[in-house]
Amino acid sequence: LLALKMAMERKRVIKLISQYLYEHDFPLTLKALEAESGSIFRGESILKTGELESILDEHEQSRQERMRYASSVFELFEQGEGEYVQKLLCSTEDFSDGENLLVVRMTRDGGIVLGSSKGKIIMGEVSLPLTEDSATSIPTERNICKGAVLCLDFHPKQRNILLCGSMDRSVLVLDLEKEDPLVQKFQNHSKYVVRCLWAPSGSSFVTGSYDRTVCTYSKCSDGSYQKKDVLRFKGAVEALCFKEELDIFVVGIRDDNMLHCYDLSSGSALKLCDINLNSFGDNYVSFTPMHLSFSPGGKCLLISTDHDRLILIQFEEGKQIANFYGAANDEFSQPRHCWDPSGRYIYSVSCCILPLLSTASLSIFRPH
Repeated sequence: LLALKMAMERKRVIKLISQYLYEHDFPLTLKALEAESGSIFRGESILKTGELESILDEHEQSRQERMRYASSVFELFEQGEGEYVQKLLCSTEDFSDGENLLVVRMTRDGGIVLGSSKGKIIMGEVSLPLTEDSATSIPTERNICKGAVLCLDFHPKQRNILLCGSMDRSVLVLDLEKEDPLVQKFQNHSKYVVRCLWAPSGSSFVTGSYDRTVCTYSKCSDGSYQKKDVLRFKGAVEALCFKEELDIFVVGIRDDNMLHCYDLSSGSALKLCDINLNSFGDNYVSFTPMHLSFSPGGKCLLISTDHDRLILIQFEEGKQIANFYGAANDEFSQPRHCWDPSGRYIYSVSCCILPLLSTASLSIFRPH
């Protein structure tokens, strides 16, 4: 269905360009486009004249509106200093011995954990700061679940505590310092658990699944965790993120043009708002938010989609301020990104380094 939708969008673009060429008397160029695309334009099919110009005018108006909102986060759009990642210094092959890996997490002090398709977690250490001579520790492995490990997250205050979600529908709280690492196991989802995240306070966590639910959990007086809320959505959960230093989280759903925002600071999920991903406020669904993250400082929210597009939103206003293209994705992609600590660059999973100053790719880096 998604492939059909993308094909229809391609046909619409060709038709718009053909109409422009027809209306502005470029017959030779129109014939060349028809020959290469295989799409024959018929003048009688025109329902609205000047449609391409109209779309471009609306886009320019929208761009100017976005730039007005961008003024509140102007520091992100200042010129970067040209210092960003350009060289591969460490590879997970140093830890995994070629095993199929699905997720990786790293702590600020060099702890690293990998999740494999065989239900293992692989743990190691990397010497920081990274250089070409950085040493890596001998990895250790733990078999922790029956299904593939799909998501992991370190506790924000206790590096030895790890949250894990699996293809076998289970959610695990692990203590990596113990011989038997299992602290608690939850079986509250009926399909794959694809996202799990600790709240910044460390007193709660959330899990998201393809069963169209997000579950929230809070810490009890005895130190254990219990399920608190089940949030239901109209599509599969694809993305979750927390705001820095606040127990506010955002949910991205397949086949849903809205992002859903909640406050977990009380221990239960309080609905804050929905953010429309469409800049014109309509409810048309043309892409899925696959990965979410807040900018350094938390003013902006970045969304990786399953198309060749990343969207930057001013969070408090819920308004788009920039779009970035160049991250090659399709309906089978699992796009990811991260922010440079300066906040001036974005690293996309398709290996594009995107400067916030413009919508062009600054560099293509191919470590895989």
